[in-house]
Amino acid sequence: MQEKIKVGVVGVGSMGKNHVRAYASLKHVCSLVGVYDLDQEKSAEIAESYGVKSFASLRDLFAEVDAVNIASPTSTHYAIAMQAVKEGLHILIEKPITSQIEEAEEILNLAKEEKLTVQVGHIERFNPAIQALPEILKEQEIIALDVQRLGPYDPRISDTDVIQDLMIHDIDVVNSIIPVDIDKVSAFGRIIESEDLMDYVVANLRMENGVLATLTASRITNKKVRKLSITTRSSYIELDYMQRKVIVTHKGNLMQDNNFQQENEMEEIYNGEQEPLKAQLVHFIEAIENKTRPLINGSDGLEALRLTKVIQQQVYPEQHILRKKSI
Repeated sequence: MQEKIKVGVVGVGSMGKNHVRAYASLKHVCSLVGVYDLDQEKSAEIAESYGVKSFASLRDLFAEVDAVNIASPTSTHYAIAMQAVKEGLHILIEKPITSQIEEAEEILNLAKEEKLTVQVGHIERFNPAIQALPEILKEQEIIALDVQRLGPYDPRISDTDVIQDLMIHDIDVVNSIIPVDIDKVSAFGRIIESEDLMDYVVANLRMENGVLATLTASRITNKKVRKLSITTRSSYIELDYMQRKVIVTHKGNLMQDNNFQQENEMEEIYNGEQEPLKAQLVHFIEAIENKTRPLINGSDGLEALRLTKVIQQQVYPEQHILRKKSI
């Protein structure tokens, strides 16, 4: 019987501890060896909760695992990922893949040389509603997409803006739905609560095939909203990420008096037995075992990062971009 993949988690903050929880529940799929965090007290606490090791250093953790889940702050992704790949380890990196395009390219080039799996944690692609879209959109002509990702201000997120924190999820989803080049981008933003990072941004994209996409991301809205709508020639599709629900309104037929169109509405709910995070981690392990391309590989993560940089160049003055190279 094939030995289970041994995994370690780096970073046990709000996201990392959820990864630890999920891995601990997947004992039939992989073996969670332990965790590492600069905050050794927090690391020890999480490790004790799940009956795994708390490592004193990255080197110690890397010596005992086959794969690493990087859930530390974005600014640390490059150094940790490079060290892991040099040690011959497969990596799952939380989004965004890195702070800078050149860093991501270096990681991917080395991982390719070493024939290692790189998956990026764009978790929305494992949402059952998103996974239902290809079948719904089959043979439909998309005209436009509109995405809203809104929520209240969280002072704990102080090292990145709303583009790389929230909008990047939808950049990746839009890239997967419309896998063509983008030939025009216009974006606007406002700084409200943060010192000098955008809190509210609207980005308008035009694809080379004519499809239009509007992405709105906010971290100063006092209601959590996660919605995607798609206009096609024959229907209007509304997707709620949180409820994992898709509503499709079909184009109806004109009535005899030509006064109105009757619309046929169909609602489908995709609740999926497995939570998206667990589905993402299982997929990572299977990609390693089967030597297959992950659903969101390093190149996908890099493309999402590239577009965030284009949007940032538009919403910040040039001097800000030069000064805030770690965004």
